Parts: sequence; C-alpha cells; structure tokens
Amino acid sequence: MLYEINNQDLKKVIDIILEKFKESEEKINDLNVFPVPDGDTGTNMLLTLKAIKEELLKLKNFSVKSVLEKASFGALMGARGNSGVIFSQILKGFFDIIIKSDSLNLDVIKEALKSSRDMAYDSVQDPTEGTMLTTMKDIYKLVENLAINTDKIKLVELLDRIISETEKSVERTTFLLPVLKKAGVVDAGAQGILDILIGARKAFIEINSINGSLERELSMAGSVSPASGSSKNNKSRSNSLDREPKAYVPQAEGKRLKEVKMGYEIKYTYCTEFMIKGSGINIERLRERIESFGDSAMVVGNENLVKIHVHTNHPQKVLKRALREGTLHEIQINNMEDQRKEAVGEAEPVGEAEPVEEKMEERRALVVVANGDGLEEIFKSIGADIIVSGGQSMNPSTYDIVKAINSAEADEVIIFPNNKNIILTANQAKKIARNKSVYIVSTKNIPAGISAILSYNPDSGMEENSYNMEEAAKKTKNGEITQAVRNANLMVGEIKKGEYIGLSDGKVRVISDDVVDATIDLVRDIVSSTEEVITFYTGKDAIPEDNETIKKKLKKYFPKMDIEMHKGGQPLYPYIFSIE
Repeated sequence: MLYEINNQDLKKVIDIILEKFKESEEKINDLNVFPVPDGDTGTNMLLTLKAIKEELLKLKNFSVKSVLEKASFGALMGARGNSGVIFSQILKGFFDIIIKSDSLNLDVIKEALKSSRDMAYDSVQDPTEGTMLTTMKDIYKLVENLAINTDKIKLVELLDRIISETEKSVERTTFLLPVLKKAGVVDAGAQGILDILIGARKAFIEINSINGSLERELSMAGSVSPASGSSKNNKSRSNSLDREPKAYVPQAEGKRLKEVKMGYEIKYTYCTEFMIKGSGINIERLRERIESFGDSAMVVGNENLVKIHVHTNHPQKVLKRALREGTLHEIQINNMEDQRKEAVGEAEPVGEAEPVEEKMEERRALVVVANGDGLEEIFKSIGADIIVSGGQSMNPSTYDIVKAINSAEADEVIIFPNNKNIILTANQAKKIARNKSVYIVSTKNIPAGISAILSYNPDSGMEENSYNMEEAAKKTKNGEITQAVRNANLMVGEIKKGEYIGLSDGKVRVISDDVVDATIDLVRDIVSSTEEVITFYTGKDAIPEDNETIKKKLKKYFPKMDIEMHKGGQPLYPYIFSIE
C-alpha cells in the first residue's frame, strides 16, 4: 500500500519534532552529571535536528529515498559533540536499510534498527552501557521479539510499544552507571532519543495524511508526494497516545556554538560551492576530478545528490565537469582575494589568478580546536596551521572539522580536539575527509594539546610522532577552574550552582565560593615535590588582581617553583593551567 506525505506535511513533521525537542533541550542539558559549562547533550542533538531540517527544506523531489538521504546527509554534516555524532549514526544506519527496501514491514524495521544499533556502537571507541547506546539496543530487542511473535501490527501500536520500552530503558540507565545513580538522574542521550520519538508520535497524530497510514497494517512501499493528498483519519488510537512521559529534572540554560575560523595563504582565488542532482553519480571518480582543479575540495553525498566545495582558479572548468553528472543548484562563487583585501583594508581590484601547477607540498598540517584569542595565538606560535573555534560549550560540527582538514595544504593532517567531547566528532570528520591522511591525537584539554604539539617533530615519521604526542598528552598534569552551572552531588561533595569548582583530568577535585581559593586548593591538591613550573592560561573574565594574588600565594607555598601567566582569553574558565 502506498505511503504518501506531501511537502507541506513533511515540513510540519520536522517542525513538530523540533518544537517538541526544544521544550526538552534544557531539561536534557540539565541531566549532564558534571556541572561544568560544556557543549550539552540537548543542545548538540537539537543542532543536529536543525541541520536535518535545513537539508530537507532544499528538497524538490519528495520520494522517500530522497527525503531519507537528505535527512541522513544533514545529520552527518551537522553532527556536534558525542551525542550528535552517535545520533547521526543511528539515523544513517536506520535510513540505509529503509532506502534499500522495496516495502516497509516489521522485518525491514527490525533490520533497520539492527543497523542503527551496530553503527551507533561502532562509532564509539569504548562503548559504555547505561547510555543512548543501551537504549538503541533495547529498542532493537523489542522489535526483534515482535518480528518473531507477531504476524501483523499497526504502525501506531508499534510506535507506542517502542516509546514504552524506551521509557523503561531510559529509567534503567540510572542503575547501569554508578555516576548516574549517585546523581539520581537518567542518561541525557537516552532521554534525547525518547524525546525525539515522542515528537515523532506527536507529528504522526497531528497530521492526518500520516495518521491514516499509521493505522494500516505494516506492509507498504514508500514514496513522499509533493501533491497535497491526505488519508482518512482513523480515530481508533492506542490509549498510550494520551500518556505523557515523566519529566526527570528541572530546566537549565542551553549553549551556543561558534563557527570555524581558519587562516591560510590564498593559493586559489575562487571558493566554488554548489550541489549536483543526478542519477548514478560516481562520487569517487568525480572527487578525483574535482580535486585536480584546486584544493580544499569536499565532495560528499550519494549517487543522486552531491555537495561540492573547492578552491580553484578555474571555476568554469569545475562547473563544466559537474554538468556531466546532472543539474547544478545553489551555485556560489566567491573571490577570496577580494575578501582578504577587504578584510585588511585594501581596495585594489584583483585580476585573474595565474594557474598554479605546483604539486601540493608533501608536509603535515596541524589543526587545533581552541577558543580564545590568546590560546589561538599560543597554538599558532608553536606550530598550529589552522584553528577551529570551539571547545567547552561550543563543540564544532563534523562539517567544521572536515572543512578545516580540506583547507590544509598538506598530504597529512593532525587534529588536536583538546576536549573529550570533540574527539568523536574529529574521528567522524576523519572518515569523511578524502585524499588526505588524517591522524587524531586524543587531547582532552588545552594543556594536553600544547604539550602534544611541543613534542611533535616534523622530521620524524607519523608512527613515532603519534606515539610521542599521545604520551606527552597523557603525562600532562592539568587543572581547570570554572563555575558550576547546576547543582550536583558528586564524590567530592555537594556542589551548588555558581560555586567555583576545580577539575583535573575531567574530575572535580575542589569546591569553593572564591575563584582564588579554588585555584590555590586545586594546585596544592595535584602538585608534587618534583615539579618545577606552573603555567596559567587566564580566561577573558579573569581579574588582574586575582592573577597577582594567586601568584603571591603560590610563591608562598612553593617558593622554588616558577609561575607563568599567559593570556588565554577563553570563556567560562577563568583559569586553565599545567604543572611540569
């Protein structure tokens, strides 16, 4: 039986899911056990949903295949933070199976959920139970059992059963992770999955053309119609539709993210971006040809829809080659030399750039994630080639990092995430980036990133460098001072919102109502007698008088240690420091 939804209803579906999730964003953020101001789960998942909406709004062809491919592409490129990346893989795994299937039945949905589960687990280096991974596994087990024991089931009933099982799975996460149990909360990512499902159910109920289809037996081929058709509204709904899930915690503030910032010499004049719509597009062959026209090339998509970005001196040749694959859309060509001169105040017109025939220099580029004018300058001074703006509370997207990788004029690219919540995104970008060897150094904080780069030797091979940089990062003793953004009850004690907390290696070690006392206490807690230097990176909100007070007090406690203060300019963290 044909499943139809018109383009207006498609927009309503994503709007309803987004609005429903927005209501839960701060609630989900507040489930994060650590009270640090980080890129929160609710915000990251919401931004991923928004990226899906942006891609869907570009659709002209409303076949189910096109819709799912576009949604998968949007999630992949818009994913931010661990939760966003895992969520994008859940969607990709599910949609890949649906796209390949001629009909939608219980066995297909079972296989799609199995694919979601597998891709979600595979995206994480060390999968942890009691997270959104467990919830996806529980959903798959439910549907697997239904497929064995059920001949036919209505979509509305299946969705209700999935939501019911997800609610139970979310509640179980509290008892699977000790840190969640102690805090008395559920896993934020698992709660996010539940809220997305609830939003989907709300959309299915409110839109008649979908609601009618939901009441049919689960056996149908899929297409999405741009025509404004509708189905009869079957009112015999499951009682569970009237159930609202439990609200677990009060709300907290959401976060904003910043865009990537990059600096490099202009070798090719024209930044050329566009979309190709066709059929049977050979992406690998097209990518090779596009890359030959310049640098910073990104060719991503599928056999019917491809997004292209390249820096070139011959945009007309790029477009001519692309036309062989299909129709061109959303063409943007910008003269980067004009943009550069405008930025530095030069008004001279720029002539056509001479073609550059030189082969890409065989060297390595260091890509660093950091936020703060001072930190960016420090990283550049020790060898960083490209800075991607991001860090705590501002996790860059997969696309941001892919763009940075592709902009590097080097065969090998080394990425320093400098935040544990960005490592997974960096690995996702590594899988997408083409024609370059990408290495991730698992730096979880700024001092670790600085130590890793200082141990880098451009004359050594990558195997030796990777080992040396990872070891340097692991050995770096570090501390961070910030204010708690929510109440929490951790091993170190009860924390109230607004109090200063001191962290080392991601663990809260001290609590104080005074920033100077918190800093001194943390240093004294982690320093040893063999260490000689404490290096501070002061945040944009650090007060000069506090800086001097900290130096004087530390000199009193550790008269033989050198104490250095550098302007970092990072937000939210008045002090970040390393001890050597």
